[in-house]
Amino acid sequence: MTALLAGCPAEPTGETPVGKWYWTEPVTGSSYYIYVPLKYDHSKAAPVIISCHGTIPYDVSNSHIETWKGFGEKYGCIVICPDLVGTDGIFGDGSTGAMLEDERRILSILSSLSYKYNIDRANILLTGFSGGGFPTYFVGLRNPDVFTCIAPRNSNFNENNLHGWYPPEAKDLPIFVPWGSNDPGTIQAQAQNAVSYLRRHGFTRVRQKIIPGAGHERRPNLTMGFFRNLWKTPNPTIPPSERERRRSPRPQTNARPSSLDTEDYNLRGPRPPALR
Repeated sequence: MTALLAGCPAEPTGETPVGKWYWTEPVTGSSYYIYVPLKYDHSKAAPVIISCHGTIPYDVSNSHIETWKGFGEKYGCIVICPDLVGTDGIFGDGSTGAMLEDERRILSILSSLSYKYNIDRANILLTGFSGGGFPTYFVGLRNPDVFTCIAPRNSNFNENNLHGWYPPEAKDLPIFVPWGSNDPGTIQAQAQNAVSYLRRHGFTRVRQKIIPGAGHERRPNLTMGFFRNLWKTPNPTIPPSERERRRSPRPQTNARPSSLDTEDYNLRGPRPPALR
């Protein structure tokens, strides 16, 4: 608890030639940081990194954009760090209502940005740190057709607010669960509980890593390596709009019903301002 209350400073991944932006998503009215690499080329689909912050005010979206933007520039990824509502890992437990709101925010941001940028739908990472593990598990497992993989890092976990909310297809999603050997006891216990739960319920691609000597630290390089090893190369002869059309519809499942199952995430209102 002491380590959590002390705050979680950003671990920058390199200098960047352009700055971050703080935008408001027009459908939900929520805000998020975005970094678009200088090397971005609209003729080429760009991978996406979405990083979920932990407990406010000790961990915020600005820290995450500072952590990830260097990798965004280095590997040509668009980085998105949304402001979320269900990430309190100190006094919260990842309530379902908050997770549904975070799901709406994340999917709406992706949808609205797809009008402006050529997003590589085959390569989207959802990751989170500390309390950001709640939405990483919930949103990622509920949408295995959207995300390439998920990586809850040094994260909280609550199976009571997750079980029954994801489709069977989620069990094939690659999942990376790292934590430090010197992490707070609560984090270590919940991370191990997450791995045990996933394996017990038939998730086939779960990888855990206990980092020797590490405390409550972000260690984004490990997650970036995991993501890059899973990158899929889209067919460059198929235009982005055609690739999107060919995507399979979301599978029908017996997961608990949600108003989000029929939510319209198309862009409404003005587009965000141009970067440059």
